[in-house]
Amino acid sequence: MESSNNEFTDYVEKAGVRSIATFRDPEYGLDVKASHLGACMNGVFLKGPAAGTATNRADVAGRGGDWMTFYGEWRRDHDKQPSGGKYCRDHMANADETTFKLRDLVEDAGCYNIGRRLRANPSLSIADEIEENLASGYKSRMKRFVDGRFGSPSNAQAIAKSMLLPGNDVLVNTGRIRLVQQAGGLSVKLPLWLSDEDMNDLTKGFADRLFEIILCVISA
Repeated sequence: MESSNNEFTDYVEKAGVRSIATFRDPEYGLDVKASHLGACMNGVFLKGPAAGTATNRADVAGRGGDWMTFYGEWRRDHDKQPSGGKYCRDHMANADETTFKLRDLVEDAGCYNIGRRLRANPSLSIADEIEENLASGYKSRMKRFVDGRFGSPSNAQAIAKSMLLPGNDVLVNTGRIRLVQQAGGLSVKLPLWLSDEDMNDLTKGFADRLFEIILCVISA
């Protein structure tokens, strides 16, 4: 149940476990935000991965929310870079201080993989799963994440589009507008009003960048 979050926090505090804000990622040397990892992981655990190319609240808790704010940033910078595809290739999951930097993708991958395993088998230990992810699981986490949630470049492009367009969940639709405007301003052009050409260019850039990262991981 979603209401169990506070109960878990109380349990951890009473057990005397020290809270940490960040921890060092063993592969990229980045400081991972524990709060973002935990919130995203909880979303996957509670809601489960969306089916096919659909989008659900688990997406918005992690990669979908990052993608929505990143869209807002592109529209904010649109005069400087009209191509959404090039904006993705230049700024998504890089060291830039965007809302979808490499650290965010690292957190998204970890939370998706761990959350999905915990949902499939609630008897597993959160601590053990996180430890495994840091000890050796990090070597395959990106591929497992992309294979599990996106599958192929064409599916990744379709999911990127689905994350940006209105669906049946009113909460997700409302959250999307809020996140896009948070990054791009109240007058930002919403994804719904993009031309097909611009939407295809943008979402192809998302898929290209995602699989470029996987190729680099495999080749390393």
